[in-house]
Amino acid sequence: MFDKLGEVVSVVLGALALGYMIYESGRRKRKLSDLFYVYSQDTDISAELMAMVESGELQPYVRGNRT
Repeated sequence: MFDKLGEVVSVVLGALALGYMIYESGRRKRKLSDLFYVYSQDTDISAELMAMVESGELQPYVRGNRT
C-alpha cells in the first residue's frame, strides 16, 4: 500500500515540478520578448530622430552654460 502511495506522490510531484518549469520558461520568454520589443521601438524612434537632425528639422541637444 505504501509503495503505491509513494509512487503516486512521486508522479504527482514530478508532474507539478515539470508544469512549473514550463510555466516559468514561458513567463521569462514573454518578459524578454516584451523587453526586446521596446528596444526595437526605441531603435526606430532614434533612427527617425537622427534623420530629422541630419535634414535640419531638429537641432541636436548640446549641454552648455546658460547665460
